[in-house]
Amino acid sequence: MMSILLAALSGGLLILAFPTPDLGWLAFVALVPLLLAIRGRTPVRAFSLGTLAGLLFYLISVSWVTHSMTAYGGVPFALSALALLVLAAYLALYLGVFAMGAAWMARMPWPLNVLGPSALWIGLEYLRTYALTGLPWILLGYTQYRYSVLLPIASVAGVYGLSFIVVLINIALTQLAGGAPNRLQTIGLTGAVALILIWSPRLLSPASTALSAGPSMSDGSGQAIGVAIVQGNIDQAVKWDPAMQAATIEQYRRLSLEAAKETPALIVWPETAVPFFLRYEPALMGRVLDIAAETGSYLLVGSPDADPPAAADTATRYRNSAFLISPRRELLSKYDKIHMVPFGEYVPLKSVLFFVNKLAYGIGDFEGGQTYTVFDTPGGRFSATICYEVIFPDQVRRYVKDGAEFLVNITNDAWFGRSAAPAQHLAMAVLRAVENRRYLIRAANTGISAIVDSSGRILRTSDIFVPAVIVDQIHVERTQTFYTRYGDLFAWICVIFIVAVFIATWARSTIRMASVPAVTSQRRM
Repeated sequence: MMSILLAALSGGLLILAFPTPDLGWLAFVALVPLLLAIRGRTPVRAFSLGTLAGLLFYLISVSWVTHSMTAYGGVPFALSALALLVLAAYLALYLGVFAMGAAWMARMPWPLNVLGPSALWIGLEYLRTYALTGLPWILLGYTQYRYSVLLPIASVAGVYGLSFIVVLINIALTQLAGGAPNRLQTIGLTGAVALILIWSPRLLSPASTALSAGPSMSDGSGQAIGVAIVQGNIDQAVKWDPAMQAATIEQYRRLSLEAAKETPALIVWPETAVPFFLRYEPALMGRVLDIAAETGSYLLVGSPDADPPAAADTATRYRNSAFLISPRRELLSKYDKIHMVPFGEYVPLKSVLFFVNKLAYGIGDFEGGQTYTVFDTPGGRFSATICYEVIFPDQVRRYVKDGAEFLVNITNDAWFGRSAAPAQHLAMAVLRAVENRRYLIRAANTGISAIVDSSGRILRTSDIFVPAVIVDQIHVERTQTFYTRYGDLFAWICVIFIVAVFIATWARSTIRMASVPAVTSQRRM
């Protein structure tokens, strides 16, 4: 019974460590109860305890899924609750596997029993980033998005480096509390690893490393430009009503003209702020182009788009896109969202899941784009991720490698309602700024809109479910961090380390078992 309570306590502490309530320091002790509960347990028992902790954690932390499905997907509450349970159970399996591996590696000699579980955690987070289209939502390292001491680690090792430190400290505290024979050495090792990772950005990301991409239209590294975010706060329930199109554009026009008083170089509207096919509605498109001319700023707007059928027997391809418009009323370029949201923008396995409506009703299933677009303006070059694309570290890194000097994320978090999800989403976006040392501009339909500097400080934010305008200055950057250049190298090192440990252990066990009959036979002789 005590082990079950300890596992549940870990699940509860993890809930508190993430937004909201956002007590990130609790992450450093959140796994200690679980690690104490699995001491001396069989791997199977440890797996069940880890899964229990994970199930509690995810059932609460991603409970906003039910609101999205019932309010906008037309799914009955009972079915949406079942979907939440299935999702939470899937995510909990990763924590279960971690607990099983940690219990197994606890029998290994020091320091494998310390470094092994930490590396295993990273391997599992990395797997979750890509498995089944990927869902790296609220990885452990995101609990540290407000802590400036550890954040620079992400510019070398990504968010996975932060997760590694958090798990390592949990293991050290567990050994200290449990009276392990090597507890003092573990504390020393933890401190050494933490110091190495904290200092590594200064050693591995020299400021002199310039981008290898082509020349930009902007002058001088680090120049300041004015940017503005317009948060329209359009009710999701009427967003796609054709009768509301003119009123929606007028709302964005009014807010954009307010922002234009401070002459920003770029004004950003949220994901699908334009609730119609921009390129195929000439009259409404003219109004949007006029707004760019009235403000005198470049305008980035989110809008659905469509590619006509290539042949009579092919269907129209629908896109979730971002369009860049010049002050001269020119439609300069667009970006088509690459990473689609399952059940939000398309329904996987439609023949089986025919009863599930996608959340973006009113438009055919979206398809992913293929091009990692970098927009070019006189103020600087930038990329635009759409909605939850910003939670995928490697995708954002690719834009910076291609020359993006600052980052833009446009999203519509109205799906989440008044839940923890908007704050969780913002926390994850902060790490993309730190990993690549780029300012990040985030425009959300109902909030949270924000400006984040290249060190991860959240400079400006909006409230949720109110119209808002944010105007500030950012700096363009042209240096590349170690993470930008080499990506998830640290995560791969952890994966290789774990694989090597398992292979070596299996080989040693096989050799030992093979030698047993020979020894027994000699004794009988």
